[in-house]
Amino acid sequence: MKAKTFLQFVGPSVAIMVLLLAAPLVITFYLSVRNCTLVMEPVRIEEVTPFGKQESWSQRVKLDESGRAVEECRFVGLDYYRRVLGLSTSEASTSSGMEAVAATTAATPPRNEGHGDEFIDALRFTMFYTFATLPFVLVIGLLLALGVNGATKRLKGVFITASLLPFVITPLIAALSIKWLFRDGGLVPDLLAHFGIHVFWMAHAWSARLLIILYGIWQVVPFAFIILYAGLQSVPVDALEAATIDGASRLQKFRYVTLPHLMPLIVFITLIHVMDAYRVFEPVVVLTQGAFTTSVQYLTYYTLLVERNPFKASASAMLTLVGILVLLTPLLVRTWREQRRVF
Repeated sequence: MKAKTFLQFVGPSVAIMVLLLAAPLVITFYLSVRNCTLVMEPVRIEEVTPFGKQESWSQRVKLDESGRAVEECRFVGLDYYRRVLGLSTSEASTSSGMEAVAATTAATPPRNEGHGDEFIDALRFTMFYTFATLPFVLVIGLLLALGVNGATKRLKGVFITASLLPFVITPLIAALSIKWLFRDGGLVPDLLAHFGIHVFWMAHAWSARLLIILYGIWQVVPFAFIILYAGLQSVPVDALEAATIDGASRLQKFRYVTLPHLMPLIVFITLIHVMDAYRVFEPVVVLTQGAFTTSVQYLTYYTLLVERNPFKASASAMLTLVGILVLLTPLLVRTWREQRRVF
């Protein structure tokens, strides 16, 4: 293929990728290393009281000729990264004027920061959520794929449709469904109460975290199932027949023929799930609102909308991306080596 023809095919895709992925990342990094402060100016206030006129001085945001607030922006380097990680206790050097103005109007009081405990806790739970859900997603998805693959043609359509329903539902609706099932007076607590089991699922940290993990398993298992079920359709029949002739049992055929054939798909599912689980957000917002547990994605959301600090939120978002890359690097290296051996 000529270089010109190749560029004509690849060019539009590359341009779209740069526009939708590279450009936002560059802008986010740019915001994370700078700080903008609103310029304040003194203003004299005159008040008429029964005792005469009284004068006082205050401050207000300086406006330019077009009526916009005047800002002073400067490069702060990795200061916001240190603040997110708790490596810097100095707030004055990078405090944003917008953050100071918004602090008086925010409905939720800002959290106590400075030691990085929140980021470490969010990272700890995010990692726990990622690696706690991954084995269940792979095992349950594989069992469903094997079960549907061995079912009759009439039942396969029903099983596939029923298995894909959790994946079709949007994450927010799925989290709300679990919340309404397990909230006080919901279906699950009511059923457990008949057996003398009383659990307030939304009032304890362990139960709220358990619900988030159950949500992650329930939501992602259909994705693993449909990928593995498609992989089972391409298992070489000749290899299975040869193993049967050699006297291999069903378990041995699965271990030495089917499982190696599905291993690239298992790695692919792991890659996708790690990326998605590290960005867990909807169940944390819906089920706990950050009360009992939090995630790195929720911490970015909190910093942006409650603390009203887009610069610190950008640093948190970049740290989230770095965490995803660290988790994916071993899998990507393994995939690259396997592809080199193949080709």
